[in-house]
Amino acid sequence: MISIPYAAAAADGLLDEDRETVLSLLNCWQRHYGGNLLRSDYYEARNMLKDLGIAVPDSLRDLEVACGWGYKCVEVMRDHIAFDGFTCQDDEDFDRLLSAVARRNNMATRVGKAVNSALKYCFSMLVVTADDEGHARISAYPPTLCTGIWDDVHERLSAGMFVVSFAKERGVPTNRPDWVNVMLPDRMVRIREVRRNEWAAEYVEHGLGAVPMFVMPHNPDDDRPFGVSRINHEVRWLIDCAMRANVNEEVAAAFAASTQKYLLGTDGDAFADKSKWSAFIGSIFEVTKNSDGDIPQFGQLTQPSMQPMTEHFSNLCKRMSAATGIHVGQFGIMSDNPSSAQAIYAENEPLILKCKSFIREAKAALARAATAALATELGCSYEEAEDACAVSVHFLNPAMPTLAQQTDSSIKLAAAVEGFAGTPTFWRLNGLDDDEVRTVVSEVRRNVTKAAALDLMAGVRQAAADD
Repeated sequence: MISIPYAAAAADGLLDEDRETVLSLLNCWQRHYGGNLLRSDYYEARNMLKDLGIAVPDSLRDLEVACGWGYKCVEVMRDHIAFDGFTCQDDEDFDRLLSAVARRNNMATRVGKAVNSALKYCFSMLVVTADDEGHARISAYPPTLCTGIWDDVHERLSAGMFVVSFAKERGVPTNRPDWVNVMLPDRMVRIREVRRNEWAAEYVEHGLGAVPMFVMPHNPDDDRPFGVSRINHEVRWLIDCAMRANVNEEVAAAFAASTQKYLLGTDGDAFADKSKWSAFIGSIFEVTKNSDGDIPQFGQLTQPSMQPMTEHFSNLCKRMSAATGIHVGQFGIMSDNPSSAQAIYAENEPLILKCKSFIREAKAALARAATAALATELGCSYEEAEDACAVSVHFLNPAMPTLAQQTDSSIKLAAAVEGFAGTPTFWRLNGLDDDEVRTVVSEVRRNVTKAAALDLMAGVRQAAADD
């Protein structure tokens, strides 16, 4: 567990008007940290079995069991969300600058990690800072390492905080932060631990006029502007049920594999020299008459049926599918393949709609972060950068159409819209990424120039021959 000490709010050099803000940020982070740890446990299948105390023997209470449904409901949705770059409309200079920022910050990978954190916890925080050379650095933090105070009026953060580094002991990082940054609309406060439980604050002006921390939420609303986790209370309860069902099924399978047998009318010493298990698996055994001269009666209990266990687990899978929008086959219930492409799309449509809703929120957050990055690069305020350039954020179609479907669609558009063929969007629809688009456009331009030069030279030679 990570613990940010409240001594940070009493750091030397921290202005009095900012101490209350830092204290509020620490309270907000501490209040939600336990819930975030709980979601992380379910995501990594480290949650403990919650047994009802009815079907599982005491000797099996510590049986190790895991259910990966928490990871599954995040992973499947994340695989349908793919970042495809930034563009600036009608301004090639801004477009090139933003492309350089995206490459320098490895945004394809960074956005993928941010999406994972948002689905796992409820949001991811995009933070824009300046490096030592003045270039924009875009980072992403999970809720376990950051927090913020939401401003309902302006629908953005009025202050934010994130962990920069952790203290080390004998060269090994600990879980105790020794450096946190607090972001305010006009400046950043670096709060560092100079000695154990002694902190000092340093102010750095950023001049953006806005807090350069932007929330990428999953499924937000007015009551929960930071969103909700995919691993919500219903999902966690279904995971607990699935774990109990798996344990109960294992116990029932063990009893079904070794059905209980009994002997009636013995003196009790028939198996005194052997264990019950060796008597059970032995090929031949002898039982004599008892002291009354009666022959012992051998019997076997009815083998338990596994069908109720299977039906219960199938029901849990279907309820999990309804709760997450993920096809039931992802949770372990295999069925026949759909009969057509339309049937396949219909099965994935609930998840695709959830992906499209999340992508809208992600685009808004990434556009604000990109605008703040441009302002940092240009040395201007956030509002000036926003007025100068309209940033567009692109994601691939979450329905993930095949290359043949994309090509067919782009060819039809090119036939209907004059001049569409050969544009960067045309090539993206055909499955090319930004680097491949630039290569293709450059090669096409070079070939066109070469063909024009050859035609010109041929014309000159023909004119000389005619003279």
